[in-house]
Amino acid sequence: MARNVEIKARVSNVGAIRQKAAAVADKGPFEITQDDTFFRCESGRLKLRAFSSDEGELIFYRRADQQGPKESFYLLSPTSAPDTVRESLSLAYGQTGRVRKQRTLFLAGRTRIHLDQVEGLGNFLELEVVLENGEAAESGIREAHILMERLGVQSTQLIQGAYVDLLAQRASNPSTPSGPGLGQERPGEIAYGEKRTSGSVSCGGCQCGSIRYEFSRSALELYVCHCKECRKQAASAFGISVIVPRAAFRLTRGTPKFWSRATDTGHTLECAFCPDCGSRLWHQRRGTAETISVKGGSLDEPVDLRRAVHIWTSRMLPGIIVPEGAAQFPGEPE
Repeated sequence: MARNVEIKARVSNVGAIRQKAAAVADKGPFEITQDDTFFRCESGRLKLRAFSSDEGELIFYRRADQQGPKESFYLLSPTSAPDTVRESLSLAYGQTGRVRKQRTLFLAGRTRIHLDQVEGLGNFLELEVVLENGEAAESGIREAHILMERLGVQSTQLIQGAYVDLLAQRASNPSTPSGPGLGQERPGEIAYGEKRTSGSVSCGGCQCGSIRYEFSRSALELYVCHCKECRKQAASAFGISVIVPRAAFRLTRGTPKFWSRATDTGHTLECAFCPDCGSRLWHQRRGTAETISVKGGSLDEPVDLRRAVHIWTSRMLPGIIVPEGAAQFPGEPE
């Protein structure tokens, strides 16, 4: 197996790092779009890296999850059918995460310098010092330290683990700091019933990342629903619905499946969910309704429930406290 020595660091001043990387590099910059899907693997990590619909590579690697330069063993297998490989491995082993990033690559001798803008996380620097067969890892570690000094990277900036681990940590703790998403500004707080004052696009998706969406206008209303149906679909104490114009909503990745049910008002509700991880994403009334109901937990940025209208409070679970002053209705609002 091939080997290299790696470091990963969080960076804030991307422009300064880019200038320093260009000064020490022999080649570059090269701009690369990457979409990495991780699969269950007991003996290391297994991921499919897609560059386009007809170019990708399957990567197995094994390294210690620690800060500072560390040795990594890896094996690359190119593929011209990344979508088919992803589907096959997802069915066989199951996905554990997905990472999308825009990578700027510089080459400095045998070292690959990566400047990564990672969707949902922010900006990072990676160094990969490629080792010769039989070469001691210590020589690569020395080179990594020299480059870190030349690039102005401090040891306090180093992180352990992989991007997929950081995304999982952020999903379990939404207050974890992160940078802007890939190709967009941070959406900021969603304004309900008023003009958006920060950001123009809100984005979201399912838990495994197979399906992504965005909407380009301010949300119209925010509801916390305590009915039995919403509790079941959320598998929680209530459902969160962000009402947006149907014309402003756009699916940007993947194909959802739909489950339909009749409503108390005699309509048919079509419920979109991810066929891979099962995450409920949005609801829409069958027909020509002008709005859809995006599930609040699927948004990248958390919603402010202090602004929410609470409905079906007559079916609210014991122990739930509605904020003082919040609008509430025992059933469906007129």
